[in-house]
Amino acid sequence: MSSAPLNSQGHARLYLHAVLPCFVDLIAQDAAAREVVARWNARIVLRIVDGPAATLTFRGGSVAHVPEALPGSDVTLLFLSAAHLNAFFAGNAAAVPLPVWGAWRIGLLTGFSKVAERLEAVLEGEGDVLATAEGRRVHARLTLIAAGLGLRPLAEYDVLGQATLKGIPQGLAAFSIGGEADATVWFENRPGAWTAGWSQPPRRPDVQITFADIDVAYAALRDEADTYAAVGLGQITVDGLVPLADGLNLVMERLRDYLE
Repeated sequence: MSSAPLNSQGHARLYLHAVLPCFVDLIAQDAAAREVVARWNARIVLRIVDGPAATLTFRGGSVAHVPEALPGSDVTLLFLSAAHLNAFFAGNAAAVPLPVWGAWRIGLLTGFSKVAERLEAVLEGEGDVLATAEGRRVHARLTLIAAGLGLRPLAEYDVLGQATLKGIPQGLAAFSIGGEADATVWFENRPGAWTAGWSQPPRRPDVQITFADIDVAYAALRDEADTYAAVGLGQITVDGLVPLADGLNLVMERLRDYLE
């Protein structure tokens, strides 16, 4: 799209509700991350004062994400504003969250920092990650999660995203990777009631976009493939309301302005 000013509130929700959910698939798919949390029985809450929140609950070597603050946290990390949280996720060493609960859980905080670094490495596609087929596979999966779930915060807060969505059909779109289990993200373009998820869609999609396999998804999500040629070759299939798929692809491009 363009380098128009970013919306701080939407940016924070992208981190809380599109990036943090990637922990779920990271732990499920990545052995190094799973080893760190294997014995955890803990709940970590990240929240902004008078603003949005997210909870990560670790149990039995897996993790669940909820887009709100659940009670009974072992650690609560508080941010004073959306800008504070955004600076923290951008790597600003001075933007330290306030551990309003659980500051004494040094081992848990250290481990969480380690897993967060692994998530960052996989999402950003660092060299050691992309050097292996397994690393590229997990990178593609997490990229699709963040892109699909990120559509909702942009629909709610980003002026450019909203303008694009107004000009395309309403409806439910699903994006899937062929040959991969639990690899579908969906978004419903319904003004004022946008929804998204990393799961099977709540109903039959109005358009289904499917990458033939993980290699096609990897190349397409990294802009290393000619998507029009891939569609022509059947490597990417678009079944249903094509204008909806095309419009959402444009909005996904806006995500790069926020997450680069």
